[in-house]
Amino acid sequence: MITATLDDEQLAVNALLRKLKKIDPTGTHEGFVNLTDLMDYADRTRIDIMFIDIDLGSSINGLELIRHLYDKYGDMNIIIYTGHPDAEYKMTALDNFVCGYLVKPVQEDEFREAIAHIRIPIRELHVQCFGYFEVFYGTSPVRFDRKDSKEVLAFLIDKRGAEVSEEELRCLVFREEDDGDSKRAYVRNIIYDIRKTLGKYGVPKEIIVNSKGSYSIDRSMLRCDFYDYLSGISIPSARLRQYMEQYTWADNVRNSLFG
Repeated sequence: MITATLDDEQLAVNALLRKLKKIDPTGTHEGFVNLTDLMDYADRTRIDIMFIDIDLGSSINGLELIRHLYDKYGDMNIIIYTGHPDAEYKMTALDNFVCGYLVKPVQEDEFREAIAHIRIPIRELHVQCFGYFEVFYGTSPVRFDRKDSKEVLAFLIDKRGAEVSEEELRCLVFREEDDGDSKRAYVRNIIYDIRKTLGKYGVPKEIIVNSKGSYSIDRSMLRCDFYDYLSGISIPSARLRQYMEQYTWADNVRNSLFG
């Protein structure tokens, strides 16, 4: 999951981030002591849960801040916490805005309980290779800015972490051997588009490894049905024969792996 924490004390931010990383070690967890920085991050990222300290100083009212976040970003999961509990404030917050109210010092089991009862289910990014290749966030396909980005991503995933040269990617995209500066630049722009698009869903740009003009996929950063199959998870045989069926270059893999 992707979380963002706002607290005006850096030590408190660090403590909360340690708990979140223990609870969800594969998630993306960012902490902020400045509201502007949090808003900038929220503009660029689909955040699953915000953790907000409502005691941010006399100039910021906690409930007004949460109203502003809802007005700007729509319905979302917000869990607030405080070192000065107030029963009436808690009821107002829970009745109108937030899905959790915690009191410092917050214990790990309290975090787990609050996360388990969020109002909006956390959606995950996952890759489908059996059938038409597709990247989903929840149930919605991820849209890339460039039409070739999805195929290049599929090609890198198909190689299972092996390095692919820039020349191979150029031939894949342009279907020809001819070289040129504009074509090399286009391939690099595709890599940038893949990183930027996946980054919106909390995937680090290091998902694509760049090494001396070659590119590879970091398999550990993907939830992918093909990689699940390779790790021993059973897939119906009919689905295996539909591996990346929109790409003719995947024929060899279909034939060698799945018969």
